[in-house]
Amino acid sequence: MSFVRPAFAKWAWSVALAAAALSAAAAANAEVNFSVGVGGPVYYEPAPVYQSPPPVYYQPAPPVYYQPAPPPPVYYGPPQGYYAPQPGYYAPAPGYRERDDYRGQVRSEQPRLNDMQRRAMDNCSLLAPREQSRCRATVMSTVR
Repeated sequence: MSFVRPAFAKWAWSVALAAAALSAAAAANAEVNFSVGVGGPVYYEPAPVYQSPPPVYYQPAPPVYYQPAPPPPVYYGPPQGYYAPQPGYYAPAPGYRERDDYRGQVRSEQPRLNDMQRRAMDNCSLLAPREQSRCRATVMSTVR
């Protein structure tokens, strides 16, 4: 058997090329990755350094002096020999009738107001004093 160098190189290259194509196709089909890592210097960031703040010194507050509280007040009872008036009912003078209106009208003499008129009359007292009489007159003009 004779050994021909150019023919053998051609045959070896074709076999190597076919093997590379088959392995690439198999790797792509199986999702296998192939990489060549080149080692180099790796930089790691140093850990942060935590320091507590310097202590804070405060000047102490000046002393506070309080005056003593005044003594409680002293209450004295009535002197000996003091007599209170006897409890009793004092009736009004004869002929006196009780008035409950600012004009002196007796309650029974007032006209009967419905709820809305009574509210309006009560609200008249919230107005300025010079407008109250006009408000009351307006409300009373709606009474039948």
